[in-house]
Order: sequence, then C-alpha cells, then structure tokens
Amino acid sequence: MVIIKSYQGGLSIHVNDSQPFETLIVEIAKKFEESRKFFKNAAVAISVEGRTLSPEEEIVLIQTIEEHSDLEIICLVGKNEETNKRFVKALKRVEQQYEEANCRYYKGNVLADQVIDSDGNLFILGNVMKGGTIAANKDVIVLGELNGEVYAGMFGDPGHMVYAVRMNPTLCKIGSLELKNIKKGLFDKRKDEPCIVYEKDGALICEIADPENLINVTSI
Repeated sequence: MVIIKSYQGGLSIHVNDSQPFETLIVEIAKKFEESRKFFKNAAVAISVEGRTLSPEEEIVLIQTIEEHSDLEIICLVGKNEETNKRFVKALKRVEQQYEEANCRYYKGNVLADQVIDSDGNLFILGNVMKGGTIAANKDVIVLGELNGEVYAGMFGDPGHMVYAVRMNPTLCKIGSLELKNIKKGLFDKRKDEPCIVYEKDGALICEIADPENLINVTSI
C-alpha cells in the first residue's frame, strides 16, 4: 500500500515495508500517473516513510516518479515532516541567492571517473558516486549523497562551503584546506544527516546541518 502526502515544497511517500521493492515501484508509478494533473510540474523534495532505501533503490524511485509525473525531484530528505518543510524552504532561499550569480546545475548522478566542474557555484541534483569528482570556484551543494571527491573555492579562497544531504566524501577540500579524519570514520554517525563543511579559525569543520545554519553559512 502506498500513501502520498503533500506539504509545501515536498511530498512524503508512506509505503509498506513488507512488500517487495519491485511491487512498491509499480504501485508508486500508478499513483503518480493517476495524480499527474494534480501535482503538475512543481519542483519538490521527496521523503520515504516506512522503509529504508538503498542508493540504487533511491535512483529507481526518483526515475519512476519523474517518468510518471511532471515533477522535478530536487532531493530526498529525512523522515521528520516538519524538518523537511524547513529544509525545502531553506534550499529554495539558497537557490534564490545563487540565481544572480554564476551557477551551474547538473541534474543526474556523477559516476565513477566522471568530473563535473563550475566556474562559480555548483548544484548537483543527484548523487556523487565513489570515484566521481565535483569541483567549483565557489560553493558546492549536493542534493543527494556525496561519496566521491569534492573541491570548493578552487581559486584558493577557503571562505566557501560544501553541503550534502548525505555527506561521505573520499576527499573534501575548500581552497587549500583539507577536511581531516575522513578515513577515521568522521561521517559514520552522520551519514543519514545533511551536513555542511566550511572554514572556521583556519581549519575545515563539518557540522550536521539545519535550515538555519545552511542559510547562515551561505551568507558568510
């Protein structure tokens, strides 16, 4: 059984964990096809309740929704609906801040051995797989899972930031500064939490993100 609930800027999909994933995908495709006219062509965040999806299943889910609706999925978010609403609002405000700046949007997953870069800010609307590389002269925002290498502030300026819905990079550099302790499991306890990496007192720090510090850091 699949139940879809909407809130401003997002949709929550409640599913039955006892059903095979293939069966759920068929039901989700049917639900969104039937609701195509209702949802129209909005850009939304998606959360899934009742089941934990693997990265591969998340990709299939997003592809299924976009194939059977006119929606644009901007990210998968956590389970708390109120937090989801605040994150969607914050992300839209961040996006508005970048609209007038030099910003590149890349929709899709960055695969192993693939390099995506930007002269300004870089938005990745998807996942960055291990072995993939993303780089920007300014900020980097990943509306998905970051498992590859990421470089921000490529002109040498550490006053930029990296944000990811799920942060687990193999390498993270901002300017000439490199985030330490990645190989020691820095993100093990944070892998399901949105995180921000930025410079503070001459070193890079990683914090679990909330809508307020996402906006504060991007305003520095």
